[in-house]
Amino acid sequence: MKKSKVIIFFIPMFIVMLLVFGIILFPNESILAAKEGFGIWSNILVPSLLPFIIGANLIVDLKVIDIIGLIINPITRIIFNVSGKSALVFAISTVSGYPIGAKLASQLRETNQISKHEAQRLVSFCSTSGPLFIIGSVSVGMFGSSSLGYLMIICHYLGSILVGLLFRNYGNEILPRSNYKLKDSLANIIDSRNSNNNGFFILFGNAVFSGVNTLLNVGGFVIVFFVVFKILSIFNIISIISNVMYLPLSIFGVPKELCESFISGLFEITLGCSKVSSVSYVSEALRACLCSFLIGFSGLSILAQCCSFLAKANINLNVYIFSKFLHGIFASIFTFLFYPLLKSSVVVSNFNIGYDNLFNNFIWNFYISNYNIIASMIIIIYIISSIFIAKKKFTVI
Repeated sequence: MKKSKVIIFFIPMFIVMLLVFGIILFPNESILAAKEGFGIWSNILVPSLLPFIIGANLIVDLKVIDIIGLIINPITRIIFNVSGKSALVFAISTVSGYPIGAKLASQLRETNQISKHEAQRLVSFCSTSGPLFIIGSVSVGMFGSSSLGYLMIICHYLGSILVGLLFRNYGNEILPRSNYKLKDSLANIIDSRNSNNNGFFILFGNAVFSGVNTLLNVGGFVIVFFVVFKILSIFNIISIISNVMYLPLSIFGVPKELCESFISGLFEITLGCSKVSSVSYVSEALRACLCSFLIGFSGLSILAQCCSFLAKANINLNVYIFSKFLHGIFASIFTFLFYPLLKSSVVVSNFNIGYDNLFNNFIWNFYISNYNIIASMIIIIYIISSIFIAKKKFTVI
């Protein structure tokens, strides 16, 4: 047996044993880290992601994505070498953020609506952060500048599109032109949805059931990675990695504190962006570039969330992680190149209009103000859907 296989076999076991050992030795620190992760999940991720996840599930189940994809298929096929469904996946991902783009792409693959290579091309550029995090949390909450957020989010999407263009020839697969007429294709889509014999309320219940399960999955990853980072910090592993990174970068005047902050972001982007932005004696341009990389790369916590969906669809995870690394590189380069545009009010004002229409309107404010009531209703629907689905499965068996 090769030594490499033995090493690969024992490395996960060693890491898990180390973490369990750390939790046993430092239970108080682990509990505080878990509480911090749970707070971010319950206060930020649940209210911001839940409506988008439910809506995205309904868009797929109601065949909206098929209809829109049918119309724009010629454009996306030429630009990204993917079917038209991907454009809607990209649009949903840009509005909602991680990990919805990866979930939708894997869902299309699991239902055999797209090929394996097309799914790989799709996730390369359809797994993005959302405006709420980049503008609301990072730029305004951490940097105290909404203008910087508009610049960062434009660079984030430009980096994603550039990755999609680079991956358009992945798999040496060229999608054939559709010979179906629009009327015939639309009829096939309607027939395929009606063949399931599921009404709207059944689809809505299934969407809520799937959405809540997805968020529970996300919450588990967030909490675990907060604890993992805390244990690694206690064992000085983060400090050792930071020192290795600091040695070559110190020649260019990069402080050690910035290296440690950046390393933390490789585990969890919210934590990393917060620490990077707090190193105030470093230029804002450099801090913004580092945060752009972290948001594009997304960090191990979000990568693990996305990979949990993609693995079920038999998508190459190494290629996906590499595409996210490229996304982070391109986003940081664009941020560096376009940073002088912060002096221009044209870019900021134009993007501000679109952002206000999406997230600063009556519907969104009503949702946030009455989130507790809406969340209670969703929980009730979730419980009813769980009972219905369990009963349906039992009947089939």
